[in-house]
Amino acid sequence: MAGNAAKQALLEGRGVHLRIMVAIGALYVGFGVMVGLLQGGLPPILRARGMPMDQIAWTFSLYLPIGLSFLWAPLVDRISLPFLSPRIGWIVLSQLVVVAGLGVVAGSEHAALSLLFTWGLLIAVAVATMDLALDALAVEMTSEARKPMAASLKLAALATGSMLGGGVLVAVLERWGWGTTFTVVAVCMLLSLLPVLGLVHQERHLNSMRAPVMQTRWFACLYQPKMRKCLALLVVCAGIIFPLSALNRVMLVDVGLSMERIGWLVGTLQPLGLLAVSVLATLLIRGLGHQKTLLWMALTGGLCVVFLMIGYSFKLQTLAVVGTVGMSTVVGGLMVVYAALILAWSQGPQAATNYAVLFCATRLAGIVTSVLAGKLVAVIEWQAFYALGLMALLISTVWMLNSLRHMRFDA
Repeated sequence: MAGNAAKQALLEGRGVHLRIMVAIGALYVGFGVMVGLLQGGLPPILRARGMPMDQIAWTFSLYLPIGLSFLWAPLVDRISLPFLSPRIGWIVLSQLVVVAGLGVVAGSEHAALSLLFTWGLLIAVAVATMDLALDALAVEMTSEARKPMAASLKLAALATGSMLGGGVLVAVLERWGWGTTFTVVAVCMLLSLLPVLGLVHQERHLNSMRAPVMQTRWFACLYQPKMRKCLALLVVCAGIIFPLSALNRVMLVDVGLSMERIGWLVGTLQPLGLLAVSVLATLLIRGLGHQKTLLWMALTGGLCVVFLMIGYSFKLQTLAVVGTVGMSTVVGGLMVVYAALILAWSQGPQAATNYAVLFCATRLAGIVTSVLAGKLVAVIEWQAFYALGLMALLISTVWMLNSLRHMRFDA
């Protein structure tokens, strides 16, 4: 108890708290840049340079390490590198590998696809490993009161980074050239390391306050009934909310919106909505708590689904766009709540593994169910899909709220 009180006192200092948030935010922006580049930047860049589609399809597999990073999360927990501090050592090593890889890519514009893919895969693995260590650092260096802010900061930083990596960098590539563009990215990733280096002393101090950790089996969290319940809650809820957002651009095509309008309207408003909800969610969690915030977000999501149903039925394009942007924003807000809970649930000697298992499972559940939902829409059409989605959203919300109350996980 005394150790926990000392830890809380160390983390609650205003100056320390600001430095922690700046360091975490800078690295999450860099992570968002790389995710945006891998997901939305690299494929159109390569296509515009004349690469055939069958080869471009392989670039999408570069995102897999980010979704599968939980597989090597126990290594990040078990192995402390012989420099800096346990988490920051992994962050620095991984980020330096990313920088070196980007430097090689910058000078390999005309290299064979197989070589570029190999370097891209190495960069993706390093980025995913950095994210593991960064998430663990966020778990361990944020107090209970600050975890909602840390979760919101992650969403805002990722949205900002994704706009840079998947938007700005794509736009300036032709002007700057391949080599200059990737060199600038490498420099930015290197600069994003500087704030976290100022936290080495604090992390070492926190690490010295912990009791010695006994080696346990890998993925020990999966043997704990409470953690399995948390995992089930997140998988079900994410598996419901993500399809209600992921497929709506396709629906907009079916109501007659042009690709240009979809790109400008939705492509601009959705990131802005995510940035706004990242701030709003923190305020709501602080003022109302996790449960009431989750309830209001879910009810707003239900209203957005109704907008989508009416917009599709009567071909009301404006209402369909409002429902699309609103649902994307709601999903972002719900993910802030879930991420804040994951930060709290992941505390312990295997923070990197706990966080990776819960967060990666949430993300993978959303991806898988979005693919399956696309198949379902082809069979039952949009109206029935949204009706089922609305019922599932309400039922899963009731289950989550009831579970939070009985497990006493809410702050």
